[in-house]
Amino acid sequence: MGECEVCGAVKVGTRTAMKGRSSIEACQNCLERMGLSVTEKPTPVRAPSGVPSGKTSGGFGGTGKKGKDIMVRHSEELRSDFASAIRLAREEKGWDQRELAKRMAERVNIIQHTEGGKHPTDSVTKKFERILDMKLLVTRTIEEESIVKQTSDRPMTMEDLYEQAKKELRGD
Repeated sequence: MGECEVCGAVKVGTRTAMKGRSSIEACQNCLERMGLSVTEKPTPVRAPSGVPSGKTSGGFGGTGKKGKDIMVRHSEELRSDFASAIRLAREEKGWDQRELAKRMAERVNIIQHTEGGKHPTDSVTKKFERILDMKLLVTRTIEEESIVKQTSDRPMTMEDLYEQAKKELRGD
């Protein structure tokens, strides 16, 4: 999930499109509204730390393999109350953070960060689910998109500039 450079929406799927000589990351709505076509070459993906260059943990980008189109799949996502759910499940079993870390074969700071609200990796999420016998990944039911309104406390987005240019051309 990324941030649309056109409308400013956050946590939305974006695709790379060309406008003039510039490439922009835009959500599907902005691509359709502006009549932009998606570029054929994929956006380069940086390997996570600890993963050799050219290899990524998710199997997408940089490996030359074709994967599913992430713009159309309906995948699972981490539930919004994951931090408190993990803490409550741990406390119900009578374990402290050190005991849970030991059972998961993880460091204590991973447990602390996760219970503090930091999103765990997929492998750590699966460990939490298995060890605590709970469901943390839920199926997304609706497409969520944040609409960003133009206010004086945020910078101008590409969409703001686009709308301003359209008004100037119309003579508004």
